[in-house]
Amino acid sequence: MIKNFRYANNSVYRRLLELFLALRALLFVGTKYICPCCGWSLRAFTRGGTSFKVRQQGYCPRCNAKARHRRDWLFLEQKTNLFEDRLRLLHVSPKYSLSRRLVTMPNLDYVGVDLHNRANIGLKMDLAVVPIPSDTFDAIICIHVLEHVREDRRAMQELFRVLKPGGWAIISVPIRLDQKTYQDPSIITPQERERAFGETSHFRFYGYDLLEQLESYGFQVELDLAKNIDRQAKQRYGLLDDENIFYCTKA
Repeated sequence: MIKNFRYANNSVYRRLLELFLALRALLFVGTKYICPCCGWSLRAFTRGGTSFKVRQQGYCPRCNAKARHRRDWLFLEQKTNLFEDRLRLLHVSPKYSLSRRLVTMPNLDYVGVDLHNRANIGLKMDLAVVPIPSDTFDAIICIHVLEHVREDRRAMQELFRVLKPGGWAIISVPIRLDQKTYQDPSIITPQERERAFGETSHFRFYGYDLLEQLESYGFQVELDLAKNIDRQAKQRYGLLDDENIFYCTKA
């Protein structure tokens, strides 16, 4: 069923987007930085979208990868089997900068899911109610998604359920490791959410207890701290200090 929803990689939208990104990238060719998501060598990052303006540690001009996506790609390359083994991958709310390559990799049975139709989405669904059988996926990528989900604990349960035994998931969220998760059901307007949680669509601001929450649903969790990345690598790839990754496995 899932394969029938695969994104048409030869769509007009994809072709036009790739043409624009390729043309913009030519204006940013250089040797100061490298984007691991697309391999482009560049002189500066941009403000994202269709912008040509420079932004420190911003978006890659070739693939629009943010600093967090470059960090995640390096982690996937260095610490997982994503590029080596044949895997069925669930990518939750995928950003184009990552999915543009993942969807074409011959070793992956790629399934992108989201509430909305956009590039590389194969199935529309709510992460709190996943219409997929248990033990389906070898790997899961869930980057900056849970903070947007009202029933985040149910979503964590669902991620664990659809992951195969022996499989892994990488999960990242905006987080402060010096405090517990902060949420307040009485905060309901977009303006209040932005003030309290950082964005209008966020339901909480995660803290150090996220690790315990993930473990309570069955995951074995390792926290990979961004601050431990080599300074030279941070400079080369334009990384930030606050993009921490929870590497979760299912025994």
